[in-house]
Amino acid sequence: MKESRFKPCLVLFALMLIALQGCHLPISLDEELSVDERAQTSVALTLAVEEEVEEPEVSLEVSEASIEVPEPTITDTLIPDITITPTITLTPTLGTPMVSVSMNTNCRSGPGKIYGYIGALLVGESAEVVGQSTDGQYWIIKNPDHPGECWLWGRYATVTGPTDDLPEYTPPPTPTPTHTPTPAFYWGGDWSARIAPEDAVFSLVYSMTVTVDGRNFTAVVDLGAEGIMNVLGTISDDYLSVSGTWSGGASTGTFELYALGTDQFQGNHANPLDPDDVLAWCGGREGAGIPSPCMKP
Repeated sequence: MKESRFKPCLVLFALMLIALQGCHLPISLDEELSVDERAQTSVALTLAVEEEVEEPEVSLEVSEASIEVPEPTITDTLIPDITITPTITLTPTLGTPMVSVSMNTNCRSGPGKIYGYIGALLVGESAEVVGQSTDGQYWIIKNPDHPGECWLWGRYATVTGPTDDLPEYTPPPTPTPTHTPTPAFYWGGDWSARIAPEDAVFSLVYSMTVTVDGRNFTAVVDLGAEGIMNVLGTISDDYLSVSGTWSGGASTGTFELYALGTDQFQGNHANPLDPDDVLAWCGGREGAGIPSPCMKP
């Protein structure tokens, strides 16, 4: 505490001396000051000079409140909204509808088997579609096999191209079914035949094979050593009789055969040796045997 009180006085004294010297006033420090005083004066001057040039003290104490540290700002990375536009493949519109099938399909004059068959669309083929049925079950197409149009069942069909504007077809009138009567007697097949005079005590039985095509009658009779007899005839409308001509070697003649039951027939043929004479001709099949009498005039 004493040191601090004394220090200002020394500083003041030193400053006074400097001022007096500036006024050119003669002062003899050696005469008026003792050794101790002169030492103290020198120290005071030195301290005064140091105070003049002393750098100001810098306070290193930092107040927490004085330092504002900015809080880190989190910048969100914005992901732009991306609108995904689907790729649209444009299929060219076909001007003409075409049809193909996965299975060979008949093409008829109308819808259904009751109508006549007039063509077919096969796998691998295609045809132009010109209409459709009112019930949507059939396609009306250009006939692949003949000029004109026909009705194609749609079950196995695949149509490409526009169909909205296709006209609807009304089924044509139902055709009157053609009835083919079941023959009352079938002449075709293998027969055992006897060809001889009615009153012959002994006569041979020959093998006869008959072929029928509609009402056409064709037969071959194996006469053994006597050769072959060829027979041509026409079956009657009721299928119960047949008539025509026969030939064998140099001989020819006529014949008539009549159905008997289901597996036998009776008949006659002209004697090649005497055109006015009539011989018997009969036969049977499937174990029915030869009928008797054999001849039927």
